[in-house]
Amino acid sequence: MRRDISAVSLATIYLVQPGETKWDREGRHQGHLDSPLTPRGIEQARTAGRALRQLLQNPQLVFVETSPLGRAGHTAALICAELGLDMKSMVVAPLLIEHHLGAWQGLTNAEIDAQYPGARRVREADKWSYVVPGGESYALMHERAQQWLASKRRAPVTIAVTHRMFSRILQGTYAGLAQAQTLRLNHPQDCLYRLYDAQLEEIPVSAGHLERGPDTFGR
Repeated sequence: MRRDISAVSLATIYLVQPGETKWDREGRHQGHLDSPLTPRGIEQARTAGRALRQLLQNPQLVFVETSPLGRAGHTAALICAELGLDMKSMVVAPLLIEHHLGAWQGLTNAEIDAQYPGARRVREADKWSYVVPGGESYALMHERAQQWLASKRRAPVTIAVTHRMFSRILQGTYAGLAQAQTLRLNHPQDCLYRLYDAQLEEIPVSAGHLERGPDTFGR
């Protein structure tokens, strides 16, 4: 995948996935649907906020963008609280919404297989281009990722609260990875991802040692 230089921001971007939800525990695909954070998910969000507080040199020079889904907004609000930011430092960014899983939303893999026999196997054969019935493909998400990355950043550091599937596309688009490489990426709930200078860095938030990011203020 060729990287569009206009999509590479000189600012630092931290990608955060929402904490665990009720449907995560049940193995249900959420997509554009929603379910509430579990107590574990709330603690994961707070832990991410505390980790970011250690990583950031000046939380007051940070802007938080969040997917419009409730689980992301709740996570973003908890992160803002840990960073001491008010809600004026947070904005809803529709482009950060999760992969639209259409007719599969709310279903487990077993339920998808029962209702749409063989569909998941067909998708695996052409995962980048396959459009979930009523939903979207990874190719369409790539276009969204390009749009978001090309948009003007509002601060030297952006914290983007997005979702596992869209995060992997953002990571791959930012770094200019090939489709197959991008699809191998992941975003566990106990990790942050730092995007800076066309590089990707995974940061386990439970680690005892967290290194500060590069000083991008004034760049």
